[in-house]
This record gives sequence, structure tokens and C-alpha cells, in this order.
Amino acid sequence: MSLRNARGGRVIIVAHCLLNQNSRVFGAAKQTALVKEVVELAYSKEVGLLQMPCPELLYAGYRRFWSVKEQCDNPNYRRFCRKLSKQLADYIEEYLKNHVKVVGIVGIAGSPSCGVLTTASSSEWMGDPGKASSSTRVQGRGVFINELVKELEARGIKLELVEYDYRDFSKSLELLSKLLDKYLEV
Repeated sequence: MSLRNARGGRVIIVAHCLLNQNSRVFGAAKQTALVKEVVELAYSKEVGLLQMPCPELLYAGYRRFWSVKEQCDNPNYRRFCRKLSKQLADYIEEYLKNHVKVVGIVGIAGSPSCGVLTTASSSEWMGDPGKASSSTRVQGRGVFINELVKELEARGIKLELVEYDYRDFSKSLELLSKLLDKYLEV
């Protein structure tokens, strides 16, 4: 039995800030509202978008300072991310149970929460943020993506993950397009 009717039967999970630049830490927004190219690409491939929650906005608020993984990688924030991961995994599980193809997950390069391949690291600084040296990108997942992958694996769900890099829009869109193309035939 097909439950699709006019539905496309495909969805991709995307980082919150791709659909809402207002959620980014002050000074980090790259576009005024959303990353239009991501929305247009998904629309052109007839793939629905499921917006992940922004753990940093929910946890630290709108007026938060930028952060690095060392600040986020603590028991309380991990527990918070686990809670969000369980809710998101429930969505994914419900889609899969009803034959909707979950194409994958799109995180954010360099994010301490949503990095897939890279995250932000501070090395050793702490204290007055005005005196902090700049952060660098290092290999590794952000805290939220790490907890989400663990939750999905515990449920026997394996999804492809890609990283959207605000520093390289064209490469990011190319990677996303390739991922979406894999699932054009449902």
C-alpha cells in the first residue's frame, strides 16, 4: 500500500540554520533569511526538508556568544543534545516505518554542535572571550551530531551525513546534489 499520494516520499534532515539564518550566533549569518540555494535544490529534486533543532539556540539562547567544541563538550550539554536526538530520531523512525526515504543528514562544517566532519576547536583558551584567540577547524563531529548518530545507531538506523560549508557554497551544493541524486528513484 502506498501512502504517498502526491507526496514525493523523500526527505532530508538539515541543520536548523540552513532554513533559518536568524538562529546563527550574532555576526555569523551568511544570508538574510535562509540558504535559498539549499531550499531550491531540495525543491528541484522533490525532496522534503526536515529542520533539525538548533541545540545552541535552545540551550544558550539568542544572545549567546560563539562557542567551540570544548565549551559544548560537557555532561549537561551532551544530555541536552541526547534529548533532542531522541526526538529527531523519532521523526526519522516514523518516516522510515512508513516507507518515506530519509536521504541523509546535512550538518554544518566547523560547528561545535552540528559539524559532521569538522568542528571548531579553541585549543587551550578559556576565560575572557575578548582575549580568546581565534578558533580553528579540526577533524571530528560536533556534540549534537555525535549524539544523534549514537541514537540512530542504537535504533539500527544508518544514514549518510554530509557537511554544508558556509565558506564554500558551491562545493557544498554539489555534495548535497550528489546525495539527493542517489535517491531520485524511490
